[in-house]
Amino acid sequence: MANRQYNPNTKYGRKKSRDQAKYNYDNGTPEYRKEIDTIGNYVWLVFIGIFILIGGCIYTIGGADALKSWLK
Repeated sequence: MANRQYNPNTKYGRKKSRDQAKYNYDNGTPEYRKEIDTIGNYVWLVFIGIFILIGGCIYTIGGADALKSWLK
């Protein structure tokens, strides 16, 4: 009997998916790990860019006081 896929919509299935991804990363080739790390770096750059863009919009519309309030 073949291995069953876990339902990703359950807590158990999400845990199994995380465990499988960690296993793949830990036992992967250096090229595979480098690719995954590169993707993670790009995601962080996008989040930081969005954060700066929102901060710039708030500063433009409301000034420094509104930006300080948003950052709190």
